[in-house]
Amino acid sequence: MARSRPPIRAAADGSYVVDLEPNERDLVRAVAEQLKELLVETESPVLRRLFPPPYGDDTERNEGYAALARPELIEHRLASLDVVVASAQASTLDEDEVGAWMRSLNDVRLVLGTVLDVTDDDADIVVDEHNVATYQAYELLGYLLESVVQARSDRL
Repeated sequence: MARSRPPIRAAADGSYVVDLEPNERDLVRAVAEQLKELLVETESPVLRRLFPPPYGDDTERNEGYAALARPELIEHRLASLDVVVASAQASTLDEDEVGAWMRSLNDVRLVLGTVLDVTDDDADIVVDEHNVATYQAYELLGYLLESVVQARSDRL
């Protein structure tokens, strides 16, 4: 679908306009709910990019950091995801909501990038019948994230 305007853009009144199709809104809500489940219920390896080890190969220091910081990091991510789920059908967002969207869209893309095996030095992603839906979600969320970043930049 060709768009004449970005799907998320700054409005004159200080809010942000959200112009998404129903299926796009459903996707945003669904991936936010799925990430919430992953954060609460698992130590899945697909979450590794959300919690990179801060001390390289120092296992003891990394484990100590994770024990202290991971619960708070999860709490903040869950709070942002809750905002996205609650506002997925909204036509406008305030500054706090658009910030939550930006953080959550980025987090979901990190997880999907892990699933798709996206690496910094590998520009080509192998897309086949097994991962085409994941790839399409990854691309759409990237486009939405780009529009959020641009809309917030327009405020500067």
